[in-house]
Amino acid sequence: MKMYCKVHQVALASKIVIGLVIMIITGVTISGVADAAVTFKGKTITFVVPVTPGGGFDTATRMLVPYLKKHLPGNPNVIVKNTPGGEWNIGINKMYRAKPDGRTVAILNMPGNAVSQVVGTAKFDLRKITWLGNISLVTYVTALSPKSGFRTLEDCQKAKEVVSGVVGLASTAGLGTIIAGDRMGITMKPIPHGGSSEAILGAIRGDLDWVQYPFTTLKKSSIDSTDLVPAWVFSRERLAQLPDVPTVAELGYEDLLDIVAMYRPVGAPPGLPEPIAKVWREAFWNATNDTEFQHMMRKVSRYVYPMTPEYTASMVDLVIIEVDKYKDLILKYRK
Repeated sequence: MKMYCKVHQVALASKIVIGLVIMIITGVTISGVADAAVTFKGKTITFVVPVTPGGGFDTATRMLVPYLKKHLPGNPNVIVKNTPGGEWNIGINKMYRAKPDGRTVAILNMPGNAVSQVVGTAKFDLRKITWLGNISLVTYVTALSPKSGFRTLEDCQKAKEVVSGVVGLASTAGLGTIIAGDRMGITMKPIPHGGSSEAILGAIRGDLDWVQYPFTTLKKSSIDSTDLVPAWVFSRERLAQLPDVPTVAELGYEDLLDIVAMYRPVGAPPGLPEPIAKVWREAFWNATNDTEFQHMMRKVSRYVYPMTPEYTASMVDLVIIEVDKYKDLILKYRK
């Protein structure tokens, strides 16, 4: 994990990471002792995933479930409930409006899910969610179609138009794409797609010029093959797997690290009673720090980035502030 944290630093994370790193290095865990009276024995917990099965969020959730069962008192049954639709809002609302009894939680997408709150279409308040922690932090890569004729940032800046494939503005990928294009001085034309696989295939065919997705999503097409050309990475340091690809920091756009990085936090409904919240937070911390879970995630090229509930809540607050800076741009593309 230390190697991953070093390689995948982002500016937004650096604002909250100092205390987190101290806890990780010293081995400090969640403070307090779980309430022995709280047990989920014989209960069923619903873990809401607000997107369709098969993607990174679904995979991370399903891989975590056995370790939650291991660390939650009473070894409860935990079922994954995919609830897609409404740009994540249907699934988030299902969790948000559930009874605060510890039997419903959900995985979220930050900063993507902050869009609905910033533009005023959300029926929830991210700041009121009972945050349990974070599963992972994902680094993004911009890749260009070989058929586009573009190879560098300068090529894209000089182009009359750059066509990109996005999956909704409530996704971190879609939000990050339009913001990166605007900040880098690129005339962007985003084309909505049903999923990242569809957009990547479009770029391979030459229908699109640019795709911007997590490194793990683009690895097959930009490293394992030469179907796409990786152009830059959203990190401070170059990725070991892409040593010749510059970072946005090198290119002079370090501020983009505040917004183009994806967290996978997990939360429960507002008002979760403190004894139940304490049990959940301790179990979640232990599950995400379980060495077997981290090993299983690495085997599928996914990396765990545990955060305490306090740091998760701080991250959410900072993300909302950052996304709000681009409200006018977001509204422009939502029309």
